[in-house]
Amino acid sequence: MLKVDKKNQGGLKTKKANITLSKNEKEKTGAAPQVRPAKLDTLKNNSDTQKLIDIIEKMKSVPEHNSPSKQNAMKVSQVGKKVAFVAPILPHHCELEIWNQAVQQTGVTGVVLTAAHEAKSFQTFIDTCNYANIPVALTCKTLETTLENKSFLGGLEAELSDAAVVVAVGEASLSTYQALKARRSMQNRLLVWQNAPRPPTTLGLWRATPFAALPPQMTREKTIRREVLKTCDAVIALDKEGASWAYLEEVNPQRIRRVNRGVNTKIFNLEKWETNKRDVRNALGLAANDFIFLQTGPLEVDSGALDTVYAFKSLIQSHNKLVGKVKLLFCSTGTASADVRQAVVELQLEDHVFFLNPIDSGNKMLLGNQLSPLIAGCDVLIHSPVAPSNGSPQRYLDTTYDILCGLACGVTVVSNGFGWIGEFAGRFYKTFAGGNIHSLSRQMFESIEKREKLMNVRRAAFKAIENELNFNASSDDFAKVIVGALSGPQLQDANSIDVIFEQIEKTIQGKQYLDAITLINNAFSNPDVTTTQKATLFRHIGDCFTKLGDLENATANYTRALELDPYCSKSLVGLGTVALQQHNYNVAVPQFQKAVGLSPRDDMASLGLGLAFEGLGELDEARRWTTRACELNIENTVAIFNLVKLAYDTEIFTEAERVVSRHVGLHPHDINMIFTLGGIAFRTGKLEEAAKLMENILLLDPMNGRAHSLMAQIQKKNDYKRPA
Repeated sequence: MLKVDKKNQGGLKTKKANITLSKNEKEKTGAAPQVRPAKLDTLKNNSDTQKLIDIIEKMKSVPEHNSPSKQNAMKVSQVGKKVAFVAPILPHHCELEIWNQAVQQTGVTGVVLTAAHEAKSFQTFIDTCNYANIPVALTCKTLETTLENKSFLGGLEAELSDAAVVVAVGEASLSTYQALKARRSMQNRLLVWQNAPRPPTTLGLWRATPFAALPPQMTREKTIRREVLKTCDAVIALDKEGASWAYLEEVNPQRIRRVNRGVNTKIFNLEKWETNKRDVRNALGLAANDFIFLQTGPLEVDSGALDTVYAFKSLIQSHNKLVGKVKLLFCSTGTASADVRQAVVELQLEDHVFFLNPIDSGNKMLLGNQLSPLIAGCDVLIHSPVAPSNGSPQRYLDTTYDILCGLACGVTVVSNGFGWIGEFAGRFYKTFAGGNIHSLSRQMFESIEKREKLMNVRRAAFKAIENELNFNASSDDFAKVIVGALSGPQLQDANSIDVIFEQIEKTIQGKQYLDAITLINNAFSNPDVTTTQKATLFRHIGDCFTKLGDLENATANYTRALELDPYCSKSLVGLGTVALQQHNYNVAVPQFQKAVGLSPRDDMASLGLGLAFEGLGELDEARRWTTRACELNIENTVAIFNLVKLAYDTEIFTEAERVVSRHVGLHPHDINMIFTLGGIAFRTGKLEEAAKLMENILLLDPMNGRAHSLMAQIQKKNDYKRPA
């Protein structure tokens, strides 16, 4: 069971020696030729493999000794600058700690932008830091998301407007794509936090047959990943695998930054594990002498959860003495939850298998699907994925830090050797054959039989994490990346294409639509134009043709833009606008609904949906969506006047009065809006208020005929009400 890797005891020294050797060789022989093998498998037998490894090692910044004065100078120079961390689903507590420490070191303002349902998780992070006496420099702001696109964050672009650096989690995330599209206009730096790389080749695993096409979601993810890696300022890779994939996908090595994972051993260590073990078990209602297995990862067939249940049954059947003494815990959800529970019932394991609610704050101290607090209550962690367990945050969640925290706390790890963390755990514990329940059952039994003999292995694992995955070193490296992004030169030269886009937008704003189309056609010949920018150009052409009245060509260009960028809400608004002009309200409604789903804070999408419902005769829905458009943008006078029209049609003036009053409060000299508010007051019987508003108009414009007319009507109504 125990297996200590003695070859790696001098890992750090060997690594430094390799770097030095590669530099000497480079001085003697000149620049090394660029190595780009066609497949990753060829690295094993390629004679130039060491050159690639040297390049990747150089991506990791060499730690430098900074004096306190230099650190303070660096901190002062960055004060007032904002770094935005974009994460629809918050990463593990350990990664948040690295962000927090780097923000403290650099003196910047750190803001985490996440989905609304993650607010509780961030508060848990704050509580955990307070408990450990760790100052928190990060703040959190939650944004709206949608059920269809959980990695989308509504209004993200506005939140990034004052950010100097944007750190986005995951290169296949829709929020990263949003940050990428906003990068050109915001002129900020985009760094991709590549904590769970998912190369395009793994997407092929999802094909049902050799001839089946990729599902639409996977195709979009592949497009997003390609665009992000091509355009971002830097990719922050947490291990050699991520750096290798980025390099082999032709990302410039200068844009790849290595930042090792880091575990804060002040929180996760052997002493605290032993101290908290009894308390956690008491809280869960488990006996102190029970032997506890904890399955990591979501309840998915691909995460090996079902295999673990059958292996656990085989363990009990083969060793009757373990009946009632061993327990299996699950603390996660997933699409296979029903199948796993059904298997537990059919195998009569209800007294041995327990399912804990991952949302219950009493069951988990940390974030996402991470089970680090429960580590203190278990004896063995089971890591048994049978398919890629990284990439899309909706389904596959990386459990690397669960295993690392477990190793730091002295918990035995039973792994099938899958991924980087499987290889790391395999240095200390034997691995089993993935997909083989008998192999897993044997390893589970050995972990029980040899638990008293593994103390030296636990200490070796803790020392390896303390030395190789040092939290302070990781935070220092990340802080240097942030400082470099804030003060260094632009790594991606896009000035020429930016000038072209600015010229096109100014031409469209000047209503010179034919000239704008000519500029756009010339822009397509620029080799620096990315796929996202091509989609924007097609959308601009669609806008021009819509203004010119050529609705057929407008539809064709909007459709082409959506083919290149399926997440462009403005293209959907364009299609909906064309449908409105053609009086195809049944077509307009779904287009605007999709636009609202992609961009909940887009007032034009909400207004378009209101106009479409008005065309269908659904006046209540029309009033609701038009009110939303006004609330999103109080300066949208088209939406305000349409809301007033709907108020008169439905005889419901509450929303219109509130919106117009707000606008008048911001623009007290807007005569049209004051008259509109006076008309609403007159219609609702508030004659004194209407008279005062007309008097205000006459002070601004004594010859205003509409105000005199309405004053006459008010006087006539007052005379009619006056008793004889």
